[in-house]
Amino acid sequence: MTTSLHFARLKYFSEEFTKDKKHDDILQELKKILAKEESENIDETLDSKFTENIETEYVMINANIPEVQKLLIGESEILLHRKSRYYFVNETIWEVIKEAIFQQSGEIEKKEDFFNIAEDYVELKKYFDNKMLVFEAS
Repeated sequence: MTTSLHFARLKYFSEEFTKDKKHDDILQELKKILAKEESENIDETLDSKFTENIETEYVMINANIPEVQKLLIGESEILLHRKSRYYFVNETIWEVIKEAIFQQSGEIEKKEDFFNIAEDYVELKKYFDNKMLVFEAS
């Protein structure tokens, strides 16, 4: 079974809060908050309180590619909670995501498809730049 990345944005923090902080600062803050959550299903809590899905229609990233997989294995530093499938997008994984999008764009044949991928990329980049981009590997 293929595992894919499904993107979401953090709705828990405002852009004002994140703008002067580093990606790692936001990740550590979020980990502290989630550690206090007493829910058995932390992903349901993330879905309801902390994140909002980003519908990317054309960007499809396979989590089984080696560059992604090595960042998700074991006690990944970008994993939001030990019982979760959500990961924070830091600078390292962002470079891998950008490369995957670039590779995907090289495989398209229609001009319209290229622009659709570009629109998805711009939306993801906006949330990455605001330190509010996460993904679920499922």
